[in-house]
Amino acid sequence: MYAKQMLILLGVTIYLAACTMTPIKVDSPVIVPTLLSTPTAPPDTDTTWRLIASGVEIRQIEAPGLPVQIVRIDPTQVRFFVAYDPTKPRTLQAWAVQYGAVAAINGGFFDQYGEPVALLISDQRVIGTSYVDQGGMFAIDAQGRPHLWSLAEQPYDGKPFEQAIQGWPLLVKAHGEAAYTKADDQRARRSAIALDQDGRVLLIVAPGASFSLAEWSQFLATVDLAIEVAVNLDGGSSSGLIAQGHQGSVRIDSFVPLPFALLILPL
Repeated sequence: MYAKQMLILLGVTIYLAACTMTPIKVDSPVIVPTLLSTPTAPPDTDTTWRLIASGVEIRQIEAPGLPVQIVRIDPTQVRFFVAYDPTKPRTLQAWAVQYGAVAAINGGFFDQYGEPVALLISDQRVIGTSYVDQGGMFAIDAQGRPHLWSLAEQPYDGKPFEQAIQGWPLLVKAHGEAAYTKADDQRARRSAIALDQDGRVLLIVAPGASFSLAEWSQFLATVDLAIEVAVNLDGGSSSGLIAQGHQGSVRIDSFVPLPFALLILPL
């Protein structure tokens, strides 16, 4: 008798729960942009450039996490050099000190042996193989002029350059449009190289794990740096940015030794 009453009570309880339970609504997947809420204008609390050495200016821009650091280079007042030594990698700071650089940034991706996964040119010496239909290339010609372009739009044809590095992915297309839109949640330290509308070179690093690649692309395309084209460099523990002069400095060292780096040297 007791068992029968318990079964009846259990049945009533299940029935009442079924009557009062709200049905679960299953929606189709919705793609939500991973970029944090963006105000009308990108966050920017400091629009002032500070000249720290001949042809070298620095600025920082507020962003999620730590401020983004930018070094702006007048290519007519400096010399560019790609330092390369896979047998003895160094931190970015060590590369800068060795060559007396006024500014420096990490290069593109490299493998476990310190070899670039794409093309690199150091004092006319060509190392590696160019990206095909992806990424971008920063190069210095014999007259010291900088070039930066999409390798999908203009494949590298073997033209000789004095110095060059390649990166992936392209972040900003010609005329300032975001070039990478594949959303993900993999935020990390980020670094990039860009040309602005006046032909100046921008070295840019986000020192905190604040941006996914899509967010990084959108940030650079919309921030007030007048970027014409930009390409991503090796992020995460490789990211670093050094600039030093009498009127200030930026010191974001790489967490790991680098087999190559882009150095800006005084004339």
